[in-house]
Amino acid sequence: MGRPITILGAGIGGLTAGITLARRGFDVQVVERADRVGSRYRGDLQGLENWTSPQDVLELLGELGLPLDFDYDAFHECTHYDSRLRAYPLRASRAGFYLVRRGPAPGTLDWSLKAAAEAAGVKIRFGVKSFGAAADIIATGPRSPHLVAVGVNFRTDLEKTALGILDRALAPRGYAYLLSARGHGTIAVISVAGQPALREHLKKAVARFRQIVSFDVVEPMPFAGIGSRFVGVGSGVPCVGEAGGFQDAMWGFGIRMALQTGYLAAKAVSEGRDYWRLVSEAVAPVCRSTVVNRLFYDLAGNRAYRLLLLGLARSRDPVAFTNRIYRESVAKRLLFPLASRRLGRARRTAGPPPAAAPGGGPAPRP
Repeated sequence: MGRPITILGAGIGGLTAGITLARRGFDVQVVERADRVGSRYRGDLQGLENWTSPQDVLELLGELGLPLDFDYDAFHECTHYDSRLRAYPLRASRAGFYLVRRGPAPGTLDWSLKAAAEAAGVKIRFGVKSFGAAADIIATGPRSPHLVAVGVNFRTDLEKTALGILDRALAPRGYAYLLSARGHGTIAVISVAGQPALREHLKKAVARFRQIVSFDVVEPMPFAGIGSRFVGVGSGVPCVGEAGGFQDAMWGFGIRMALQTGYLAAKAVSEGRDYWRLVSEAVAPVCRSTVVNRLFYDLAGNRAYRLLLLGLARSRDPVAFTNRIYRESVAKRLLFPLASRRLGRARRTAGPPPAAAPGGGPAPRP
């Protein structure tokens, strides 16, 4: 039996680390402030994406030894719209992403990982508001807000759907999306932290999507949340997922990175490896690339959005197209420090993000 290990945070990154370490013979406890897993979410529909890597994410989960018993739906098609509501349908031979639900209910990704962790022998302590002892791994969620999400989850009869709108007037420096599957729907506006009146933007987004497709909204449940900005690889205690800033600075997707960094943290602890060196090779290059991508689209605005959508729509393989966009080049590596500083200044100038608890702030009802 390995030495006792303490992980702060029972999010998907912390649970992944716990599962991996427990299976390697360590005595693992995960300490969580909330009273359950997935407390940040209310059944939010999110994407396990393939556009940051040529490797299918389900194959990656298999390699990490993680369960696939949560509900997911493969999306090979989606349609994006520009500021004029001009449609850009995208179709790919491989799944662009797998739609999953988040939260504390059966069928969600969070619930599945909790069950796997407990089956592996991980002890999860909920409701621990303070923890004075040293932790071996930190997985406590976002630290420095970069992206803000305001949205609403609901029950609906809308069939399997993935729609996005890229319009800076509708979603400042971000985008809006509508996702639905298995009777669940989510509409959200994603923006860079500090943008004002996002709840009003959400109302406009709901109205805009109703211009595109007809759908009902039953039992609406508003939410709000934040996401981290990547600031570079650090040192010391492994920080996984959003606690380490591992998130797509362009679109805000971070599930894949949370699972991967959770596994790498466990690998580093169990094998005596340098965690920050592992993530600098496996995850950080994509993160740096997304920061430079974000800078480009911030500077170019809706024109850049239209060029991106045209490129995707005309591509024979949209997923491979995005893989190239996310690949780090020498130029992107050189531009990263400048892009990071500029985006940090832009966020500070815009002011603080809206006051909303992650996973459960007020938002308008459609």
